[in-house]
Amino acid sequence: MFRHTFVLPRLHYHESRWEPIPSSRGLRKQLGHPIGQTCHKPAPAFGDGFVVITSHGVVSVSLDFCDCTLAIPRELQLLRARLFPATTVDPRTAATFELLRLFQLLTFGSKVSGYEFYQLLVCLTNNLGAPVPDRYSAFMHIVREWRHIRLLKRSGRGHSASGVLGTGEGECAVLCPACPHPGMNLPTDWKETPDSKRWIYSLFLAIDANFRLKRLSASNDVRDPGLNRGYAYFVEEQKYKDFLASHTAEINSVEPSTCNNYDAVKLASLRGGKGTTASGVGTIECSRHDMKRPVSVGDLQLGERYLNMDYLYFSSVRNHSSGDLVVSYDIVCQWSTNLAQRSASYPPDLVATANSHLSTRYLVPKFHLYAHRNGCQINYSFNLTPNVGRTDGESPERGWAAMNPVASSTKEMGPGSRQDTLDDHFGDYNWRKIISFHSTLLRRIQEAVPMRSDHVGDFLTLSASLPAETTLAFSRLIWEWETGASTNNPYKAKLEVVSATKVRLALAQEDAAALAREGNVAIHESISASVLISQGLDLQDQIARLRVDVQALGSAATDHQRTLALERQNRLLRRISVWQAVQELYIPGVTAIRRRANSSPSDDIAQCSIILPSDILTQIPFDVQLTEYEWRLRHGLAFDYLAEVCRQLLVLSSMYQSKDRYSRGQTHNTRSVMLIKNVQAWIAFAKNKYTTNRSALVGLSDFLGKEGWQSSLKVLTDEDVL
Repeated sequence: MFRHTFVLPRLHYHESRWEPIPSSRGLRKQLGHPIGQTCHKPAPAFGDGFVVITSHGVVSVSLDFCDCTLAIPRELQLLRARLFPATTVDPRTAATFELLRLFQLLTFGSKVSGYEFYQLLVCLTNNLGAPVPDRYSAFMHIVREWRHIRLLKRSGRGHSASGVLGTGEGECAVLCPACPHPGMNLPTDWKETPDSKRWIYSLFLAIDANFRLKRLSASNDVRDPGLNRGYAYFVEEQKYKDFLASHTAEINSVEPSTCNNYDAVKLASLRGGKGTTASGVGTIECSRHDMKRPVSVGDLQLGERYLNMDYLYFSSVRNHSSGDLVVSYDIVCQWSTNLAQRSASYPPDLVATANSHLSTRYLVPKFHLYAHRNGCQINYSFNLTPNVGRTDGESPERGWAAMNPVASSTKEMGPGSRQDTLDDHFGDYNWRKIISFHSTLLRRIQEAVPMRSDHVGDFLTLSASLPAETTLAFSRLIWEWETGASTNNPYKAKLEVVSATKVRLALAQEDAAALAREGNVAIHESISASVLISQGLDLQDQIARLRVDVQALGSAATDHQRTLALERQNRLLRRISVWQAVQELYIPGVTAIRRRANSSPSDDIAQCSIILPSDILTQIPFDVQLTEYEWRLRHGLAFDYLAEVCRQLLVLSSMYQSKDRYSRGQTHNTRSVMLIKNVQAWIAFAKNKYTTNRSALVGLSDFLGKEGWQSSLKVLTDEDVL
């Protein structure tokens, strides 16, 4: 146990300064009287019990305030001595400016809570468990007022004729200096910029929600009102709630989704939980520079509802008047569809600017894009949109990573305290971005210049390898599409890729139509011919996977591993036996062929083989429709395995880059090598399955007279997957 003793001498306010009694050393501050005037009247002793919270601990001292006719109020005497009082009415507790600044910077960097910091001060005061004056509540009041006053001070509100009450919404926010601001960083004639250059003045916005920054049902707006009142990043609370209350019909309405069942839409009514007043926060950010925008953050009551996000979006762009907008949102394909119709019922002063002259493009962030359907991946892609650079739209995720650690303390706060605290953190986050711009932008330009040269060289090499007519024709398609002269998207695939899932769906629909038309005339009551072939292909795939897994066990496998493999084999053998019995109904005589091939499902999985129509095309007679089913299913499987090979090659490339950049030491390199080998094994398996299906397609196409399919499903060699 360590004890830190801090001794503060008795102070007396004399001749415009605090002086220790009787020593002349200690705290000396100029305060109290107008310059040139001196107080000679001894002030009465305030008495013991005044508590000063310093960076060394919590101490009780005696103070003598000046009470002469020229004296200023006691709270001002403390402020001039760089002591922040807990109240303006007979103050008995104060904290030093140095302590408050230390706590503010510490909570920015480490996200320490006020309670944890105060307990540290208690330990510094006495680490042996002796009683210490409890000034935690007073300290938190001081911290909140300190944050608010510092926010106003840094925004110059003390020098404004209108004072604090004249502060406009968002006026105290730290603005992004790289975003377009008319009258600040744009030329006077920027509106006359030709259309080919207007993208220079585009504003990039990113919309997102964070459900970790929730707030429990503690306190209320009456007991804990916010001090900022929309001065910084959070919207003005009362206006926000009035807007939501006046649009209850829109809150209860749910727009049908035309895309994948995305979490932001699917769980809109499930977020939050019991005892939660705010399920999270929504935000509109600058997506190019990752900075919070003024009056663009608000609480979410129940999920990521359109009404909440609409208000935050229009609040953010209400005062924007430069260039165009590029808006990214993980569900923008759904949110933007009926935005104009929804905004028609919103207050005119909220949506007037956005609906009047701003041209907006809606995109999906790059990481979230692949969760959408193919149509969205073409129409909402940053990579396929001109004049957006290499923006990824994922800036909110990086910002949330920095803010999430503070959620553990803010969720217990009242509504006003929480919003003021988050406003303070957002302001510091923006400020940290600004002071690092010079190094960040320099590093990015140093990376971009050589990368641009490499990409231009690759593009010219590719163009030179193609016929000039082809290059010119495709370039013309791109130019026409980007300028809006054509709606024919040149990036949209013209070849329809058929997957095995789509084929199975089509076959199931055909079976349903046959049942409706002819009744149940199938040979087997529950397994149709198409299902039989589909199950056979699935069994072939499971046999191949089991063989790979058994070989991977090796001679050093444990008894538990061998048991699991054997149980898995037995289950598969039982399924094969049942399938073969049904197959005999559709292809009589196949059992004799299986016996001649000496394939017994009761012996070993290595001797098992699934005989399909492609294996016995000319050996015995059977329904030709079975070969048609197999051809369609194998055609879809070939596309699936080819796509899997391409996907795993991309994964392998990323893993190689990650290993070269981040793996250091034997342990990390060994793990990286093992992960890479696993991906390589999966690539080899997918390649082998593709080759097997393609070989079967060759025989089936000759038998059925299929043509033209080999142009899209070509022979895959080992060199193609290096």
